[in-house]
Amino acid sequence: MRNPAQAFRIPAHIPHEQQLTYCIGIIEKHRAEVTPIRQQLSDCDQYHRPLLKQTKELQEKYEKEKKEKEQWKESYEKAQQEITDLHKQIEKLTKTENRLNQALFAHGNFHHPQKEGKKNAGGQEGHKDTNRDARRDTGTFARQRVHASHCGKCGNPLGRVASVKEKTLIDITISTTLIEVVLQSERQWCGNCQQEVNAKSPQTLPFTEYGINTFLMILLMRFRGNQSVNNISENLFYGFGLRLSCSVILSILNQAKTFLQGKYDELVQAIQDGEVMYNDETGWMIKGDKAYMWIMVSADKEDAEGNIKETGKTVYVAAETRGGGIFKEMYGASKAKSMHDGYSCYAGITGEENCLYCWAHMLRFAFEETVNCAAEQPGCVIRDRLVILYQSIREQPLGIRGEKEATRMREEIVALLAIEATDETVRHIQHRLNTQKEGLILALLVTEDGTNNLSEREFRKLVISRYISFGSASFDGMVTTAVLSSVLQTIHRDTQRPFIPTLQTYLTQGIQEEYPQYKHPPSFAL
Repeated sequence: MRNPAQAFRIPAHIPHEQQLTYCIGIIEKHRAEVTPIRQQLSDCDQYHRPLLKQTKELQEKYEKEKKEKEQWKESYEKAQQEITDLHKQIEKLTKTENRLNQALFAHGNFHHPQKEGKKNAGGQEGHKDTNRDARRDTGTFARQRVHASHCGKCGNPLGRVASVKEKTLIDITISTTLIEVVLQSERQWCGNCQQEVNAKSPQTLPFTEYGINTFLMILLMRFRGNQSVNNISENLFYGFGLRLSCSVILSILNQAKTFLQGKYDELVQAIQDGEVMYNDETGWMIKGDKAYMWIMVSADKEDAEGNIKETGKTVYVAAETRGGGIFKEMYGASKAKSMHDGYSCYAGITGEENCLYCWAHMLRFAFEETVNCAAEQPGCVIRDRLVILYQSIREQPLGIRGEKEATRMREEIVALLAIEATDETVRHIQHRLNTQKEGLILALLVTEDGTNNLSEREFRKLVISRYISFGSASFDGMVTTAVLSSVLQTIHRDTQRPFIPTLQTYLTQGIQEEYPQYKHPPSFAL
């Protein structure tokens, strides 16, 4: 900007002697103009100030409304997302509710779409006879004759008669008389081994005064009767006259775990050495914190006549997580095929070539996805064709299923995957079917029913116990539960061996392996 003093020039035509007068005139002119200019500036300022204030207020209002608009926009987008999520949840819950309201299962199997009608009530043809009364031989029962000496109503004396009315009585003996003995073991010497020998009574156990029958009863109440520790304490007192505190019962369970640990390890090895391993996992609680109980099961082996020649094994594994490292340790160096519900960690450990996917989970997923669909829609068509395929292959004996059935299943699945549809339900079913295709085929070739129902059934007892006890008080307690439940459940599956003697044998063997001095055979003397 040019300086005003430099911009002012006296016109050249004004003589020199008049230049001062000219300048004074200019100054006076400007001086006369200053006052009205100042007045105008003052008036403008008074007019402009409220405009500035109003402008500022409008600017603030604009910024506030802009911010509110952005917040409303965020809230709207958030609400739209919530509405979308709610729609998905409603659809999911509707599917689940409709699924539960429909009869999708018949004794654990999906209905065949081409077969109508229901089974008749009662026993089915081919099922085993479970009527004990019809098969019971009462000829070996003792006879006890009772009679009344007088009428209980009027007191009239009654005479004896020959006619009788029979009724079978089966009862148990409840005794509150404890076995309380002081055992004296002679301090003998073996001249051959050069060792002191102290014979042990078969009723005794190391480092406890309570006998083996007490151990057996506590194990039965806890792991077959699903009783709490407090209930076990009360039942032992009222039924047997033995008063034990809860802490003593927990100590006995911990000792039993030590004695049966070797048998538990044998069961793990037996399942790892088998051909097919059924796997699953379920939630557990440790003082309110989340934990997991895993399972590995082997099926019974039958001969050509259908008789069980080798009973399957059941093993529970306590873990704090559901991570794949747990199954990696369970699977070990096994070459067995793993039957499971599709949890990804299994395939990551065994490899796809040893994966068997459960048909029950696959079909249930298809039913849940299509429960709101009409019968003629592609999703229902795929679902029904899968059920027909599953039922037709399963109806054939396991021994004759081979390459022909595998080819048929593979061709049918490829055809189902080729069905084109824009429906999201169809894409979900096809994606899972494509992912599990080979495992589903292999499952029906190497297992009887192609499902993971065996591990689900073997979990049932433990899950009921979890609901009653709310889990375990510590991780060590959870491990104890896993070890003892595994041994007792495996014994329970072996219907050809007596339960109590077998459990007693396992306890005795475990004690003798841990404490060799209990191998000395005792002889009782007066």
